[in-house]
Amino acid sequence: MPDKITMINLVWTAMIAVMLTATVTLYQDKSELTDLNYPQVTGRYTDLSYY
Repeated sequence: MPDKITMINLVWTAMIAVMLTATVTLYQDKSELTDLNYPQVTGRYTDLSYY
């Protein structure tokens, strides 16, 4: 029976692998879209007084 630290490391590594796999899978589904379909990331800055 592995000790507690080894089990935590194995679970953590498995979680990271699952998240990376999900990210790659979702990214491949969206790769068919053109660049124009992505929302604009930038925003406008307005100089408003809060007082």
